[in-house]
Amino acid sequence: KDRGTGKEQTITIAGSSSLDKSDVERMVRDAEANAADDQKRKDSVEAKNNAESLVYQTEKQLSDLGDKVPADLKASIEPKLQALREKVKEPDADVELLKSISKDLQDELMKVGQAAYANTGGNSAAAPPPGADAGAAPGGTKKPDDFIDVDGQ
Repeated sequence: KDRGTGKEQTITIAGSSSLDKSDVERMVRDAEANAADDQKRKDSVEAKNNAESLVYQTEKQLSDLGDKVPADLKASIEPKLQALREKVKEPDADVELLKSISKDLQDELMKVGQAAYANTGGNSAAAPPPGADAGAAPGGTKKPDDFIDVDGQ
């Protein structure tokens, strides 16, 4: 209400749904009836997306590591990678088969990572060996003034 003019304005908001209650109930029943099919479709899409991602990761890791990957591992990965590529291209690929091939390829890819890091292990001169005292002075003895009180006490 405007105090100066004494005029008052009101706004009414009402739902603009043109659906009958029976239409809404029918739609809910249809959704419940199709829930299993929807879940299957969701599982299929997720499996396919995960497989596509794994194909990309495998190709990237093989190209990044290059010669660091042993030839026998490359030979075992290539057929699995190719099989997964083919399955991903199929419009209605079997979900369980996609998951199985993906798991096999993922296991092989983990071996590649382990082999690559095993080849570089021990070459790092900057990191102290396990069990070494990181706070020790270069001479191997610890100085009493190496302690820093961060709380200021």
